[in-house]
Amino acid sequence: MDYVNRTTTPPSPVPLRLMRSIWRQAAHTPVCADSPRLEGKLALVTGGNAGIGLEISRGLARRGAHVFIAARNALASEEACRSIGAETGATLDHLPLDLSNLESVALASARLKELTQGRPLDILVANAGIWPKAYAESAQGHEIAFATNTLGHHVLIRRLLDQGLLDNGRVVVLTGDIYIRTSECTSDFRYDSASGGGMAYSRSKLGNIWFSAELQRRYPKLEVCAVHPGVIASGLGGKATGFSAFMQGIMMLDVERGAQTPLWCATQAGVERGAYYHNTMGRLALSPSDPASSVAEAGKLWARLEELSVDFR
Repeated sequence: MDYVNRTTTPPSPVPLRLMRSIWRQAAHTPVCADSPRLEGKLALVTGGNAGIGLEISRGLARRGAHVFIAARNALASEEACRSIGAETGATLDHLPLDLSNLESVALASARLKELTQGRPLDILVANAGIWPKAYAESAQGHEIAFATNTLGHHVLIRRLLDQGLLDNGRVVVLTGDIYIRTSECTSDFRYDSASGGGMAYSRSKLGNIWFSAELQRRYPKLEVCAVHPGVIASGLGGKATGFSAFMQGIMMLDVERGAQTPLWCATQAGVERGAYYHNTMGRLALSPSDPASSVAEAGKLWARLEELSVDFR
């Protein structure tokens, strides 16, 4: 698929939109080219030790980048650095990071400045995300999906900008087309049902799109895009069994294929600043009624993220 030249207006009914993300997605998901080479480039992947994050880290390393795997699981991250480094010959480092805790985010940005000796990143992939199984709050008292998926990434990127560790690099923010189920993203969403975690995740993914759009508006030297990587059998929403597992095997992408569209957005020429890319539909031209299109809501979310993080910047 030629993502540079293809623009799609997605269907407006929510069920049809969600079905478009699943139906025959393996046949329509691109495979990212092995070029350009990335020797001499610095890349950071949040959640880069597992799932599609691991495959994104591997893909960047295969192209020659020096990759920082930012994650809270030190053992898994260090093993990923060792195994990918042995496979590719690239340099990888673990950066301790718990996005749900803003104190950890502040420490991570300071540590990164030491590791890079103040040199700016060329690529940042905001990949990490959680789908809560039950209601929980972060160390700062915010709903956990919002805190991890949206607020934590905001604080990390804002700190890197303020420290001179992001200048004119490329920032790829992973989202999910499941955002279309909602029109809100707030820190105080409450739920007590089995479906509540899925809605919290959907809200945070809308927040990711708003954040990426506002980041591009405020920092035009950056190359920012949001990307829906596909509906992926990564276990994010819980381990499927029986018939559900069978259907997942038919309809979902494996993690290697799910990493391809984010890798395309991170490495290829022609990525449009501020755009939203979808693994099966290319660049999405969203209607004015689509909640992700709201410039006003994106600005309001940014202001709220700034307010919530003032003690950690």
